[in-house]
Amino acid sequence: MQSSTFTRPITLCNQVVILDGLTGTGKTMFGPLVSSFDRVQNGRFEYMFEYLAISAQSGKLSEDASFTMLNLLADIKNYDGTISREVNFRPKDLSSVLNGAQSFKYLKQLFMADGAAAGERIKNEKPILFLVMHQILSCIHPLMKAFDKRLQIIEMTRHPLYLLDHWDSYIAMHGESPRDFTIWLEHNGKSIPWFAGGWEEKYLQASQFDKVIYSIDSLMQPVLEKAGNKEFDETIAFVPFEQFVLDPLPYVSTIETLLNTKATAATQKVLRSQKVPRKFINAGPQKNIYKRYGLKKQDKEVSHEQDYNRLLESAKKRSSVEAFAVVEMLSKQYEDRFGLWF
Repeated sequence: MQSSTFTRPITLCNQVVILDGLTGTGKTMFGPLVSSFDRVQNGRFEYMFEYLAISAQSGKLSEDASFTMLNLLADIKNYDGTISREVNFRPKDLSSVLNGAQSFKYLKQLFMADGAAAGERIKNEKPILFLVMHQILSCIHPLMKAFDKRLQIIEMTRHPLYLLDHWDSYIAMHGESPRDFTIWLEHNGKSIPWFAGGWEEKYLQASQFDKVIYSIDSLMQPVLEKAGNKEFDETIAFVPFEQFVLDPLPYVSTIETLLNTKATAATQKVLRSQKVPRKFINAGPQKNIYKRYGLKKQDKEVSHEQDYNRLLESAKKRSSVEAFAVVEMLSKQYEDRFGLWF
């Protein structure tokens, strides 16, 4: 007798936008901007969507199960956002509604009716569920299958040289710290991050800085491939960090078109709070979390080209010959696809 399959043919959530990008590409800067657009809910770091997508992509979860659970989660989170349930009110968190453009709205919703009344508000207001994810583009198929045309993706990118220090400050936690919430794989008795699947031994044998280089390369290749594929033009908008912070308005227009919504008065406030546009790409707010991950404010006496060359020389000194060749190749691929900013 054939077993039944999971299903969810009806949904409460009309639209889903995912802000994705490798760790360090600027999602915490760009997230409040997206939340400032009309109908877009406050951004949510919902790891379970990532875990389900990774599990499904790797064959650990059946297609009907991933489809159903992703849609159930989206409906639940959309509903919860509408009544301010399980919404982040921690003042120090960058993803807190108190640091966003709609803080009063979420406070007001705490006292609104739930149930059928909330369902009617969702139907009339058509809120856009906004999820922030980490380097998920290589596992995006289960999410695209689940949400189909309801899904739009904003993919933050950044030159690989400017990701190295950030990743170096964290990568040792993978497989070692219980405060690392990345899915791990077991290989020869060792725990390694999911994205090292297929090159497990190389990951384990590499020095810490070489691990950083190989990891960034592995995760950036799917981004570069999709950025050059017109098949994804109506689903994915690519936002290079460097180009955006120097000249944001074209990307604001791109997001309006992608999401079929409009920027609001709050959008300009968010840009100002993030010091965008700016003259130097690293001249943004000096928040403690950015300092924790190795970001240093750019010296105004140093040009973009000098800063670039400094990082290139630093990478050469800290990496093996083999890994540095990957840095050079990946830098060229990024520049060919997204251009230089100086």
